Amino acid sequence: MQNMELYYDFSGQKFGYPLSVSMNSFSRNIFSRQSSLEISYVLKGTYEAVTTRFSYLLKEREMIIIAPNDIHMLHKKNVDNQGIILTIHIDFSRMTDAMAGNVQNGFSTAICTETKNRNSYIQLRKKIGELAKELMTQRNDLYRMNVIMMQILQITECKNNFSVDQLPLHTDYHENYMKAIKYIDCHYKENLTLGEIAKQLSFSLSYTSKLLKRYTGIPFVKYLSYVRVRASLEQLLEGKESIEKIALECGMPSSKAYTATFRELYGIVPSAYRKQFQNNMKYDQEDKNQKMILDQEQKKLLWHLLEETETVLYEDSQVSIRQKEDEIILKIANGQATVEAMQEGELLVRIPKKK
Repeated sequence: MQNMELYYDFSGQKFGYPLSVSMNSFSRNIFSRQSSLEISYVLKGTYEAVTTRFSYLLKEREMIIIAPNDIHMLHKKNVDNQGIILTIHIDFSRMTDAMAGNVQNGFSTAICTETKNRNSYIQLRKKIGELAKELMTQRNDLYRMNVIMMQILQITECKNNFSVDQLPLHTDYHENYMKAIKYIDCHYKENLTLGEIAKQLSFSLSYTSKLLKRYTGIPFVKYLSYVRVRASLEQLLEGKESIEKIALECGMPSSKAYTATFRELYGIVPSAYRKQFQNNMKYDQEDKNQKMILDQEQKKLLWHLLEETETVLYEDSQVSIRQKEDEIILKIANGQATVEAMQEGELLVRIPKKK
């Protein structure tokens, strides 16, 4: 399910651009995999991140870096179903090989918090704040966003030696499950049956059925339909094909079945989902300049990230001097200081001593 009132999507694929930024309350209850680098930052609530190597409860203002092609799942753990997540995708398929570098071995999935990979966490929060500011001010400056995007890649590349908390999931049962998941991931568009999976993996039919039910919690047919619908999202948002064609191309038997599964997953029919996405594209009177607009509620969730864009020049218990773009911000703790203009543009700040 998702909260459409807080839905926002700056989708680079609309322009053939590698960078996409979204805010939503999705709860992804199926495993997925994409060729892009993903950074998911929790703005509200708690999300469980599950990968083939570890699971972790992400709290507010914590994030996960997901390497290209890593199988993963993110779902909400809140009882009241409240949760908002900011997701950044950098799609290497929209870059030249010379720009993308060694994608296959260049990144590692990792948790970043105040205590885990702290250095990278601080750097990434600052860059996410700079990116949020570009979107808030509606500048969307191409070269500035390119710089931020490449800096994010530099921070997340494997030279940082991310540590990963691992759970003991290396049982034969779990490994067989991952084999089944990977097979579904590669063949979901085909007329796939449980018997075909069992045959290809040399498992019995009953074993394969129990295996998938144990880890997904739902029957195979429903899980397969979830995978197909999830994989169709990008094509749906591009808006080029009819929903009937998208349904058939992702492997669903009909548009009716596709719509029913889509509503079950996201609480909305695909046509309304596409319309909501398109409504995030604002046009001028001549319908030329496309602008992604963040509303006040969305901005409120992002304000804390903008503070990360300030550079601390000096700070002690009484005085804080920070630079934010071309402004110098002076903060006095007790508010009793006096400021005098000196020669050559200098300022003298007098702070009374504590009694």
